Amino acid sequence: MNSSFSRGNMLLATSAITCMAAASPALAQERAFDIPAQSASTAVPALARQANVQVFAARKYTRGKRTNAVRGQMNVDQALTQLLKGTGLAARATGAQTYTVLPLAESASAPEVAPSRLVEAAPQALASLIEPDDSSSGEIVVTASKRVEKLRDVPSAITVHDGDRLDTLGVQSVRDYATLTPGLTVQDTGTPGYGKVFIRGLTSGSLQQSATTVYYLDDVPFTASSANGGGSFIAPEPELADIDRIEVLKGPQGTLYGASSLGGVVRLISKRPDPTAFSGSARAELTQVDGGGTGYMANVSLNIPLVTDRLAVRATGFYRRSPGYVDNLGTGTKNVNDSVSKGARLAIGWTPTDRLTIDVVGMIQNIDTDGLALEDQVPGTLTPLYGTRKYSNFFDAPTNIRYRLASVTGKYDVGIGEVIATGAYLESSLHIDTDVTSTYAPFFPTFGLFGYVYPPGTGVAVSSTIPQKKTTAELRFVSNRLGPVEFIAGGFYTKERATIPTDVVARDMATNTQLPGPLGFILRAPVKDRYEEISAFGNLTFYLTDDLDVTGGLRYADYKEDFTLAYGGIYYDAFFGGAPPPVEFDGSNDHLTYLATLRWRPTSTLSTFLRAASSFRPGGPQPAVILPPGAQTQIDPDTVWNYEAGIKADLLNRKLSIQASVFHIDWRDIQLYTIVQQQQLLANAGKARVRGFELQVDARPTPLLSIGANVGHTDARITEVDPGVTAVIGAADGDPIPQTPRWTASATADQLIPLGEDLQAQVGATIRLQGSKYTSFPGSISSPNIKLPGITTVDLRAGLTYRRYQLQLRAENIFNERGVISYTPNMPSQAYLIRPRSLILSLSSNF
Repeated sequence: MNSSFSRGNMLLATSAITCMAAASPALAQERAFDIPAQSASTAVPALARQANVQVFAARKYTRGKRTNAVRGQMNVDQALTQLLKGTGLAARATGAQTYTVLPLAESASAPEVAPSRLVEAAPQALASLIEPDDSSSGEIVVTASKRVEKLRDVPSAITVHDGDRLDTLGVQSVRDYATLTPGLTVQDTGTPGYGKVFIRGLTSGSLQQSATTVYYLDDVPFTASSANGGGSFIAPEPELADIDRIEVLKGPQGTLYGASSLGGVVRLISKRPDPTAFSGSARAELTQVDGGGTGYMANVSLNIPLVTDRLAVRATGFYRRSPGYVDNLGTGTKNVNDSVSKGARLAIGWTPTDRLTIDVVGMIQNIDTDGLALEDQVPGTLTPLYGTRKYSNFFDAPTNIRYRLASVTGKYDVGIGEVIATGAYLESSLHIDTDVTSTYAPFFPTFGLFGYVYPPGTGVAVSSTIPQKKTTAELRFVSNRLGPVEFIAGGFYTKERATIPTDVVARDMATNTQLPGPLGFILRAPVKDRYEEISAFGNLTFYLTDDLDVTGGLRYADYKEDFTLAYGGIYYDAFFGGAPPPVEFDGSNDHLTYLATLRWRPTSTLSTFLRAASSFRPGGPQPAVILPPGAQTQIDPDTVWNYEAGIKADLLNRKLSIQASVFHIDWRDIQLYTIVQQQQLLANAGKARVRGFELQVDARPTPLLSIGANVGHTDARITEVDPGVTAVIGAADGDPIPQTPRWTASATADQLIPLGEDLQAQVGATIRLQGSKYTSFPGSISSPNIKLPGITTVDLRAGLTYRRYQLQLRAENIFNERGVISYTPNMPSQAYLIRPRSLILSLSSNF
């Protein structure tokens, strides 16, 4: 017998032996079935629920398959045979109440299992129970804790969005799934890929430079760790085509995911190549925005086995033109915020032996947006200055985003566990131009006194680029359960390089071309940043009993950062007699993060936990050329401790699932801007606390009806700040942290309606609610505090499915809510808007 077979699976195997030896007559009894034709991934668990049996089927087998309708009185064997007829799949009984779905050829060639050999057969027959991509048994399986576990058993708050479900709901962007996730907030600009993402209110406002939430693409960290790498401004927007699931891990994840995971981690998990069968999918969409433009999208995914059961390639290509809905009066451009996202992903999966798997992935994506989704406001108000969805800039303020990723992951089963090694190289960049004429044009007369005379019709723009080159490697060992213990131990390395040019440039407003010579550069502030980190981590779980266990975890990180800061432009020539020489800074630090959990599972469908965890965000050298006495030369890490209690339960034969958690977070040594001798500098200058709860409910009262709902409450407040911080950003003890709504909620409902043997209809709705929030701190002078009203949107959808083809019509934001998602207090002030009412027609097929 395989020595890697865990104690829990041994119990399953023993149970299966007993069931086989004394075959139950229950399976021969006839039952009433009512299962419409649908995808195999949903039909198999539906049959299992109606038959009150367990049916295990790996998603690699059910993906892309369409099953037949099953209606009427019959026994379980007959129902499964009818369901799977023509799919290339078959079900084999592996116990009195247990079936396993396998490819027809594999099932037919598999020898009959005698009771005496069932101990050896059970691990293979039940292997799908522990596969990361298995959901056909009705269980949601995740790898959030870097081992394969049922969602219910993970002692942490996690929201999981299934890829097929995302397609049904029409989810296309980070904002779309953030509004379906309690605790996850996006402060965006209506521009793909540009904005702040944070969890459980852990943000310090508009001046925050580094991220508090980490993004992962599969096993590859995307977010910059460096304090000066600009990670706070990146809201990663990989195309969601061919996504298996999204896992949102809430609360600090420092021991397993490292630096900057103060609020949590967002993981985008893509579908793995399947060497057992050819499959594919295609989707096309047409979008019309009320009062805006027209857009379209197309994507295709192909899974091609090259060597059966050993080698496969999975290729995805996509092109999306998102319609604009805002007009720039300054240039006369209508629907200026339209965008184009295009790219491809190629994955190769190789299983050279039964113990070894190797995955090679490459991704390329370009996102180009012509303008921002903003509306000019009367200063300090939410009153449109020029009318609804209109602003006036002398140019269209484009943004350009580039993603380039290559990774290799190897997994080797050593019997008592698995060795996993991942190496990756990522290049990403965000370029944005912003009109700041109202800020800098008043300086033109002063510049003229020093001989720098600007002609009439001169505008000013900030042209900035946030690039990143990130190399990462991780090696870890994930043990099976070995008696009363199981553990994870590993090491991690990352090296980041960024050359960040930020230029304030003068341009001819008529042509948007930069003025020649010295007049062209008002201010230059290029930064070269280099960050390197090495860390070691480990978690150990000790089972006091099979139902009660404790886990402890540690991570030690040692990092260093150095960067070069330089200034230039006529601003320094005029006021300081020339630019100061470039200055090089360097700094290093180390940090320990901790994890402790207590988990109690009184039944197989109920799990409770207590969790205490910490994380940190790296500090670094003070980013200033001139430091007055008393200023911090090195910024220390800020840290969080999260204390949490939660419960997860599957009730009513898994027709109802509940997740609930309550938490308290202490945030210390917050990196904030303060005043030191009339100079604005960064410092560890504040504390905050966050309290809240999250509740998620999923229900399937009938095989044809699914309902989901969630609610989140986040009370995030400053508890202590230095006086200098109050002078800069207006924060004081007791102030709410900006951009954080106290309440969020959403609900979805979808009903299947059988219309015939191969035809069914689907209708559904989504409602999203986001409470009011503040744009800044109450005492802020430079950024006056505005209370943004809550946002409520309603989406409706209806569709038809005929065999492999699906036609869907969606109406999003049907009440045309004018939602303001972000706000800047420029002259004039600017509000960033959600998309107005939109109609989307989509046609898709799985094959």
